Amino acid sequence: MKNIKIKKGFTLIELLLAILLVSLFAYFVFATPTPVTAAKEEVNVTNLPSYLQRNLPGNGELVCIKSNERCSDCYYFTPSGIRDYSLPLSLKINAEYTLDKNNNPQKIDLGRYKDKKVCLRLRHYKNGSISQIILNVNNKFLFIPSYFGDGMLFDSLNEAGDWWVRESVNALQNRSEWY
Repeated sequence: MKNIKIKKGFTLIELLLAILLVSLFAYFVFATPTPVTAAKEEVNVTNLPSYLQRNLPGNGELVCIKSNERCSDCYYFTPSGIRDYSLPLSLKINAEYTLDKNNNPQKIDLGRYKDKKVCLRLRHYKNGSISQIILNVNNKFLFIPSYFGDGMLFDSLNEAGDWWVRESVNALQNRSEWY
């Protein structure tokens, strides 16, 4: 009778080949990015403030310039640099207002960027708040609150300014609730 050797295991080459095949399979299954089709949030004029408060990254300033009469080309300035910011809403912003020391609406000159007129400038703070302003959007006046919440649309600039003052007084009266 002949001595027949019975193989009791795998050779080193067979093991390396098996590891290579498993690694390649894992790479193609797990490392390939799969496109995620998340439902896009619908942004309109009144929920623009809360959208920006939730989606602006970190501490910086959002600056949008007019392109084809729309306020759509936006940039986000942070201490670490500038990046393009895609705003999912193309607004026709005609002017931006703040309140002066007598609580009267005062038009703000926003300057220019890339030799185009700036149509929106919002500061985003570390605590999540944004600049409190009034925007003239499509011949309506949008009050943007500094803290979370949707904006309020008004037919006149004076109505929006009065709302701003009323909200500020209410916030001061209720500040004991914050502590």
